Amino acid sequence: MGMPVLHRLFGFLFLAFPAPLLVAAEEPPAYRQDFERLDTEALAPLRIHTQFSAPDSVPGVAGKAWRSDGFSSWAELPYETGEKFSLTVWLALESYPSDLEVPVSELSPSAIVHQWDGRGGFNIHVDTFGRWGARLQTESGETDLVVETPFPLYRWVQLALSVNEREAALYLDGEMVAREVLPAPLRPADAPIRLARAVDEAEILNFTVNRLNGVFDELRLYRRGLPAAEIQAIRRRYPDTVPVEPSLAVPESRFAGDHLRPRLHAMPPANWTNEPHGLVKVGDLWHLFYQRTPNGPYKTQMHWGHMVSRDLLRWENLPDALWPELQDDEFGFDMKGIWSGDVIYEGGRAFAYYTSVNHGDRLGAANPGVSMAVSEDPELRHWRKLGPIINTRYVRDFRDPYLFKDGDTWHMLIGAAQKDGGGLDYYILEKEENKWRHRRRFSSIPFHKMDIGSEIWEMPVFEPISVDAHVLVVNPIGGRISKYGEPATRAVYWVGRWRNGLFHPYESEPKNLDLLPGHLAPAVERGEDGSLRAIGIVDERRSPQAQEDAGWAHTFSFPRRWRLLEDGRTLGQSPAPELVRLRGEPLDTPPVPALLEKPLWLAEPDGAYELVLESSGAGGLAIGVDLLVSSAGGEYTRLMFDGESDTVILDKRNSWHGGGGEGPDLLQAAYDSAAFGEIRELRVFVDGSVVEVFVNDSAAFSFRSYPEDPGARGLRIFPLRKKAVLAGATLWPLRIPAE
Repeated sequence: MGMPVLHRLFGFLFLAFPAPLLVAAEEPPAYRQDFERLDTEALAPLRIHTQFSAPDSVPGVAGKAWRSDGFSSWAELPYETGEKFSLTVWLALESYPSDLEVPVSELSPSAIVHQWDGRGGFNIHVDTFGRWGARLQTESGETDLVVETPFPLYRWVQLALSVNEREAALYLDGEMVAREVLPAPLRPADAPIRLARAVDEAEILNFTVNRLNGVFDELRLYRRGLPAAEIQAIRRRYPDTVPVEPSLAVPESRFAGDHLRPRLHAMPPANWTNEPHGLVKVGDLWHLFYQRTPNGPYKTQMHWGHMVSRDLLRWENLPDALWPELQDDEFGFDMKGIWSGDVIYEGGRAFAYYTSVNHGDRLGAANPGVSMAVSEDPELRHWRKLGPIINTRYVRDFRDPYLFKDGDTWHMLIGAAQKDGGGLDYYILEKEENKWRHRRRFSSIPFHKMDIGSEIWEMPVFEPISVDAHVLVVNPIGGRISKYGEPATRAVYWVGRWRNGLFHPYESEPKNLDLLPGHLAPAVERGEDGSLRAIGIVDERRSPQAQEDAGWAHTFSFPRRWRLLEDGRTLGQSPAPELVRLRGEPLDTPPVPALLEKPLWLAEPDGAYELVLESSGAGGLAIGVDLLVSSAGGEYTRLMFDGESDTVILDKRNSWHGGGGEGPDLLQAAYDSAAFGEIRELRVFVDGSVVEVFVNDSAAFSFRSYPEDPGARGLRIFPLRKKAVLAGATLWPLRIPAE
């Protein structure tokens, strides 16, 4: 590889001036990149790779810095390193890199910085458990520098590597953390220097999973091994502490052009999420924990994400609460991932119960097991793991513990795979012994008579829904159930009575939580009015490649309010009353005739909105609504509500001309007018690719739609039969209210 002009120039300077003079004058580096500007001209010869329109620019330790996204971005610098060199770089990691869920010996660590070609070079690496160090290829073989403490998360640090003829040392914030004598000089690599990209990359489907999710600033390269005093002097030129939150925040520019990304729904700042859980209110603050891969839009080695809100409208993302860790060099009880669970708050402390998965039963840890963590932090930011407490002794498999209190006794339900299908594992806490005791029965009806052909139940919820009734909600999966089949993956429920430690469902056959599939796994907590608020996931219905191209996957629903309907058997769902505060001034729409006989175009909203249609006649509405209509009219998502035949239809056959959508495009459901009443009012919320529908503030469903046209905002209503009787149509733009 030829030497760049910049490096040849500095080589000339080293020959022209004696070394002591340069040191005394604070020798400039051979290469320095401050990441102040991230355009191609300013970065050259360094190049940043990213799938987005431009690299992420965020606040750094001195001006601006470059933020890697964890899966698509890395930096590359053509540079010839000799036998002696040093580098320093500032960085802050949001998370350790992801990896395949494999034993420790099979991991593929990521790299902070490397220059490696298999025969020579160096690699400053970090693995998915935060273990880090450096590897150097010398003329006599490899030498490893191993750091005993995990690499810091959520703070700015300065990293330095110094290599001379016979010694290499790693520094963190000016302090030496590892040092080794080299058996021979470094063998330089015939390769560029790379940042945030692993030497050996791990793949899941179309995703590269072990790149680095963090922020880089102030990269310096020197052509000699710097002594400790000089490295410490470089560190002292910067502040002792630098705020990290603005640097690790995903900049709005990353998704600015993504018309499918919701703007008002609660969701992580980027990458992959799944079920919300552990919705708990502490003081006036709502805490929502959720499944998360912080490093990309793919699922592996789950973390517990954490966000908070004071009003269920504005959500602030906080650092992850829990992530996989090791207890020794090879094993951790949650090393494969921290799956869903629940959080309770009692006696000034929060307790998290979660599903811990690993690679076998070691150190008394079941796989899977239910593990526990505690937080005494008023903001629930910091957690201490207490380890496994329950194993799968009584069932074939389980996951997702849920806790409820009856009197002074805590109860735990765990979604389970019984010998003959889905069900629940059930425990109560014996207070005197502080031990969870297994109970043989939870329901008066055997689970195999309640099940709908599943392999396992997930994400159970059990709460009082009236003075004398409880509701049990579960999400059956596997067996005859599939995401796109019939029966489809969705939440189901039973209403019944809780008497003397036993649930008595009114019927053995469950009811569907939603009219149509698309929303599932709600987490619940009580609002100020004492009624339940529920937030579920509105899952993706586009291909893995489309999810990678977007850079994020899945989102959460708007909060719903649950109540028991008048029949005493049916769960009613309405938009949470807090959502009214999202409304702006209603848009001017054409007058709605009392008898709608032909399609009527409404105002074209710019952004998120709520549409309310009300009936004024007998027999209920028989009306269609076309949402997300493209400017040319070819793309649209159609909803049809037939109050005469009690049918609801979702037609997405023309929703997305871009391709990449998944799942059935035509869905139909029977509408239970006896329970929900005649179709008199429709409330439809649209936010990016999320559509949420409520009928009579009682029945609900949510789904995703992906028009290719960014201008697909058209909205029209039309009669299903010769005419539809309407009292009015109101269109509210939605926005986050001012503080």
